[in-house]
Amino acid sequence: MTPEQEQPEPQKAAPPKPPARELPSPEQIGEWMAGADLPILAHLFDKPSLKLFDALVMQIRKEELLPQHWQVISTRAIPDSLDFYQLGEVRRLRATYQDGKVLQDRLAALEVAWRELGGKQPALWSVADLFAALRRNIEHDLGIDVHDLLSAIRDVWAGMTLPHGRTQLDNLWAVLLFVRSKTKK
Repeated sequence: MTPEQEQPEPQKAAPPKPPARELPSPEQIGEWMAGADLPILAHLFDKPSLKLFDALVMQIRKEELLPQHWQVISTRAIPDSLDFYQLGEVRRLRATYQDGKVLQDRLAALEVAWRELGGKQPALWSVADLFAALRRNIEHDLGIDVHDLLSAIRDVWAGMTLPHGRTQLDNLWAVLLFVRSKTKK
């Protein structure tokens, strides 16, 4: 045997691990709550299975950040798109966003969630309603861009003069910080 034949074959290198997803810091979540654009916020909800999402919601409920009576929406009526575009909060969002692409993307995400919630006015949503829409997005693979939906509803609540908007923003902030603490990279 020659020396080349005696050497063992080199072992195949294991495929490299994909880079860890970047998660927003609590400070970044606070900046997003104040209106900053933070696409990595959606990483908190990157493609979880329905089972994992439900387990996360159960943890949120145990912390009393969502009402104990939160439940899955079983049936819904499909409202007319014209009704969506006539809503006051949708008109306010149109006046808020300067970038047409951002407006289009956020309204599209909000409209799909609005349909999934049976036409409930986004200004009347609670954080529990938002999570019900997120669950339906996962369950039915609706393709809602989570960042656009979260940003749109944040802007709806921030534009409200009634205390409901501020209350929901505070609840959303608490839930996002909790989800961040439970999410692994």
